[in-house]
Amino acid sequence: MSDHALRVAVTRDDGADGPLTEALRRRGLVPVTCAVVDDAPAPEPAWLAKAADDLERYRWLVVASQRAVAALIEARGGRPLPAGLRTAAVGARTAARLEASGAAAPLLAPVAGSTALIEALRHADAWPGRRVLIPRALEGGRELGEALRAWGAQVDEVVAYRTLERSPAGIAAAWREARPEAVVVASPSAARALVGAVGAECLRRLGRVAAIGSTTATQLLALGVPAMVPARADFEAVADLLVGPTERPAAEGGR
Repeated sequence: MSDHALRVAVTRDDGADGPLTEALRRRGLVPVTCAVVDDAPAPEPAWLAKAADDLERYRWLVVASQRAVAALIEARGGRPLPAGLRTAAVGARTAARLEASGAAAPLLAPVAGSTALIEALRHADAWPGRRVLIPRALEGGRELGEALRAWGAQVDEVVAYRTLERSPAGIAAAWREARPEAVVVASPSAARALVGAVGAECLRRLGRVAAIGSTTATQLLALGVPAMVPARADFEAVADLLVGPTERPAAEGGR
């Protein structure tokens, strides 16, 4: 790379000190915000309320976002997490939110992302028969639950919130203000919203479109935008991908 710092659009609501934003900065990249979805309450709040009230029946609470923790605590009427409940978080900010909600020493992977957390969980307990609750986004990935079930855990997944696409005009305005030279797309819904707002050709001209996970890459490709996919579905790996050689070809699908 040249001395020019690449401007990378972050399409998730990561915040100024979020894990993806920090990973990009550590590599000399310039993260610029272009959030394409907003959070909304769970479509069936009664299921979330029941899970929140029954937390004492679970051995583990595994969460992939701060929003999931906040929604769960709100459904508990503000009551802290049960003493003795073991917890695991996909990133440092999510772990901090768990601790603020009463969790003791959440399990945290060395790097952010579901893939790394799965590896951290693998030997964290004797999983057969363990009851695990995973509150997640309606559109959230299923990797954590699938891994735990494969190890014999009894996993309940409950929708804690959902994401709604921002208006195309709002996304397009944020994109123009961001003036990105690369973009990280974190979910299939974000892919659809972004392409719908700025067009596939606009993204293809960037040359550096990175997808977090093969499902997101597949959605981008279906929309006419080939994307690079890191070997691991975590923020550190996607940041590494963006500082690679400029001639690196975009992946023609997920892997």
